[in-house]
Amino acid sequence: MRIRNIFLAAVCVSVILMNAGWPVCAAGGQGNILDMTYTYDGNTIYWPNASPFKLTPEFHGMTQQGYWYSSNFYAASEHGGTHVDAPIHFAENGRTIDQIPLAEWIGPAVKIDTTRQCARDRDYLLSVDDIKNWEKKHGRIPAGAWVIMYTGIGTQFYPDPERVLGTDKKGLSAIPELSFPAFSRESAEFLTKERDIRGIAIDTPSIDYGKSKDFPVHRIICGADKLGLENIASLDKLPAKGAILYVIPMLIRGGSGAPARVFAILP
Repeated sequence: MRIRNIFLAAVCVSVILMNAGWPVCAAGGQGNILDMTYTYDGNTIYWPNASPFKLTPEFHGMTQQGYWYSSNFYAASEHGGTHVDAPIHFAENGRTIDQIPLAEWIGPAVKIDTTRQCARDRDYLLSVDDIKNWEKKHGRIPAGAWVIMYTGIGTQFYPDPERVLGTDKKGLSAIPELSFPAFSRESAEFLTKERDIRGIAIDTPSIDYGKSKDFPVHRIICGADKLGLENIASLDKLPAKGAILYVIPMLIRGGSGAPARVFAILP
């Protein structure tokens, strides 16, 4: 019964996507699945003052009854590794993780490559011109899209905290030393006001750049009831357009964010 329900859910999602005019890769089809998720372990990147991922063995071995059994405890902050932000993260009356329908986490992937700019400037901010230049080449951003900033920082260096975050220090004293690129306030306003997006994503730890003090991009995106995705992996393998991004967050009741399994169906 459980397998049947999963199959029916997949069929329903496929119907939704096809009705929206999005390409769908059926089981056994020609499309390729690109895993875009970092593994959760002791090296997972978190904000310097956040609680890291911890896996504690509960039991691992043969039982007295003669059969094998393994089970663990785990604990971590919501916001770390490949994870999502729900609107409640920075919007007082925003939706929580459990209030967002699964289909809303799925949409066309738009990748804006800023690797050259970010190689010159670790604090580079995605501009409205970057977005419009992408559209000149690839067409208008489709409705319901995930707009992804490809900085190359996380994609090249994850999980090295010094090269991704700009520092390997821990605690509140490390926050002033953070340095990595992200979206600008202007780009977030443009995407939420001038385009019909699903959310924004990035291969760094935050959609706001490392030196931000007041997180304007989070406030704009969450305030517009849009979604955020951070520490997305394998952007070097994602095409600029044509893929469908699937973001499957842990269903945490009341959650402001959650770890997510993220993958793309490539054209």
